[in-house]
Amino acid sequence: MTNKWKYLTFLLLFLTGSCSSLNIDKSSVMKTTSTAVGGYFGYELSDGDLLSTTIGSTVGAIVGNYLVDFINQDDYYFFKEETLRILEINDNNIAVNSGYWKNPKSGNRGVVKIMGHYGSPECRLIENIYVKGESTNNSYGTACREKSGQWAMIR
Repeated sequence: MTNKWKYLTFLLLFLTGSCSSLNIDKSSVMKTTSTAVGGYFGYELSDGDLLSTTIGSTVGAIVGNYLVDFINQDDYYFFKEETLRILEINDNNIAVNSGYWKNPKSGNRGVVKIMGHYGSPECRLIENIYVKGESTNNSYGTACREKSGQWAMIR
């Protein structure tokens, strides 16, 4: 392995590993790193051509966005998406007050139930029946409608 690759590998491991201790947004680091790596490959493969470096950086940024989206899809992501979907449906059809979510990566799943509403701004109490393997846990949260009309989850 050449010195450039050792340095690049060390830098990537340092940045991604130190994000949690430095309170840096991992998705920003991943996007920036993939853009830089794409630019580097574009530069190396084209002998320093500016157009190829720019194309490599652009491809790296696109790949980085897809990687960040994929990595951020944890159980909470699927729970939140289903909850927001059910809240929108519930506004138009009071009879629909529950939904089902599943994380295809982890296999964990759950049921979302709208339990009731309260307060101003309009807020809803949400129950999540979370199934991980053979164990089941209930948790409660709140979602409120923002001034923009969109629902926002409040943990």
